Amino acid sequence: MQGRNKRAIPYSDAELSWIEVNQTGISRKELATKFNAKFKRELSGDNLGALCKRKKWANGLDTVFKEGQESWNKGTKGLTGRNRTSFRKGQMPHNHKPIGHEYTNTQGYIMIKVAEPRKFELKHRHVWQQANGKIPARHVIRFLDNDRTNCSLENLICVPVEVNGKVNHRDERFADDVDINKAVLLTETLNHHVNNRAR
Repeated sequence: MQGRNKRAIPYSDAELSWIEVNQTGISRKELATKFNAKFKRELSGDNLGALCKRKKWANGLDTVFKEGQESWNKGTKGLTGRNRTSFRKGQMPHNHKPIGHEYTNTQGYIMIKVAEPRKFELKHRHVWQQANGKIPARHVIRFLDNDRTNCSLENLICVPVEVNGKVNHRDERFADDVDINKAVLLTETLNHHVNNRAR
């Protein structure tokens, strides 16, 4: 059979006799070339190889690589060289981004590359930490003008997550007023700490 769901290739008695007699000592590819020329067929070496395997007709060729035998490609290393698209040692990929590269993510926040090979951080958090150290646990960095792309240090403030949640639900009429936002955030933060200390 030539694979599942395919019919077996038919051979006449004359063809089978010829193959059995002539397959010894030559490759299956060479056998196919001679067979096709004689019988006007278009079979491959794999076709005839499968037939010979089923019939248990060995061609007598020893194709096993022996210890000490030279490989066919000995001495050819480096002759062909690299092609123009080969990646060379130390070469940067075409899409490599340097440290400091920025892009805006799908939520509208700026991401900045801070280390190789591909370490990115939220820029507003990175800017605040560069100036103030690690962000305390259960705290977030807010934008005083609510502009997620304005990552200047003077526009950033660190507040507890509880304060952040509470402020998110306040009157939106003053959302863009930096002074009001800062006053509200500082007041709520102070109240948060006083309430926690009183418990």
